[in-house]
Amino acid sequence: MQTKRMSRLILAVFFGAAYLVVGGENRALAGSIQELAELKANMEILQKRNQELGRRLQNMEETLAGQNTRLQAHEVKINAQEGSDTDSDPDSGLFGRLGRHVQLSGLIEGDLVFSGNYADEDTSEITLSTVELGFDLLLADWVNASVLLKYEDGDDDENIFLDEAYMTLGKTESFPTFVTFGKLVVPFGEYNTNMLQDPFTQTLGEINEGALVLGWHRYGVTASAFAYNGLDELDDDEEINGFGLALRYEYEQEEGLNWSLGAGWVNNIASADGIRDALPRTPADKPQLADRVAGLNLHAKAAYGGFSALVEYSTALTSFAVDDLAFKDAGAQPVSINGELAYGMEIVGHETVFALGIQKTWEALAMELPEFRYSASVATTLVEGLTLTLEYFHDEDYDTDDGGTGEDGYGFTTRLAYEF
Repeated sequence: MQTKRMSRLILAVFFGAAYLVVGGENRALAGSIQELAELKANMEILQKRNQELGRRLQNMEETLAGQNTRLQAHEVKINAQEGSDTDSDPDSGLFGRLGRHVQLSGLIEGDLVFSGNYADEDTSEITLSTVELGFDLLLADWVNASVLLKYEDGDDDENIFLDEAYMTLGKTESFPTFVTFGKLVVPFGEYNTNMLQDPFTQTLGEINEGALVLGWHRYGVTASAFAYNGLDELDDDEEINGFGLALRYEYEQEEGLNWSLGAGWVNNIASADGIRDALPRTPADKPQLADRVAGLNLHAKAAYGGFSALVEYSTALTSFAVDDLAFKDAGAQPVSINGELAYGMEIVGHETVFALGIQKTWEALAMELPEFRYSASVATTLVEGLTLTLEYFHDEDYDTDDGGTGEDGYGFTTRLAYEF
């Protein structure tokens, strides 16, 4: 009896366990079937979306292909028109070629001037003071040229003239030596200024003649030797009798202190325009010279931030003959020095430069230069290329003991200049 009960209990446990196992497997199988159905449905949705994207991409490709076809047709039409224009207008091709070899620059200056001389006479004037037109020519990789035509307001008949025309052989980026020849300002001095009036160092030192310059430039150093057409002794003809040397060093930083130093020497400073005009004249109204006089120029400048300063000194190394250039009944030895301080800043979006200057001369009365000049100027850029400058200077003439008037003079200039 007990054995039967035990057998029934074992069978009940066995069938219960079997039911649990089979039931769990059926439920797991049912869950897997449901997941497979959901995955199949998701795949069908993705397949439909991919088909829709494919149709959209095909439409976009067809649209782009049509646009490319229209653009190609438009380019062909433009090229055909340009070719037709070139064929019908040969100058357009010429100008295109010239543009690759010629760079044009220019300057126009108009002045409103109020001044007073040593005789206490006041004058005023409105004038177109200067017009310049420059051509920089790239003739070849190692050959370039420069031509400058100039107009200056004045009383003489030669108001329009060729100021410079020279050619340079060399490419200092590749080889340090260069040669320049033609009509040019020889590298005797710098003549930098922030003022409207030319510095006295330029009056006593600038030599613009037919010249030949042999130079070397590397590592910020420029050394040159030059020859130029100078005044003949006791003759009014010009010959290659002027010679000179120049040395300059320039140090530049993108941010920081920039400065330069230079010196120049010439064997005949009488060819400088300011001295030449003061020499006695021949019956043919040409300057004549009894003795050559050597000259020396020293110059320096520096800039840091908005501040800058410059100083330049120009002198004859010996005295002229009394019949050539006199001062107090003796031969004159003209000397000049120029010093300037400037500060540049932006005011209401316009670049503005304030500058102060002082100049002193010695024995330069024959050149009609004052003994002292004090200057102040402010220049502001109105728009690109257009500058408005206001300048005032005060002159003090030589004393009466030196042959001067001992009086003062002044000048106030408003200049509007456009440069391109």
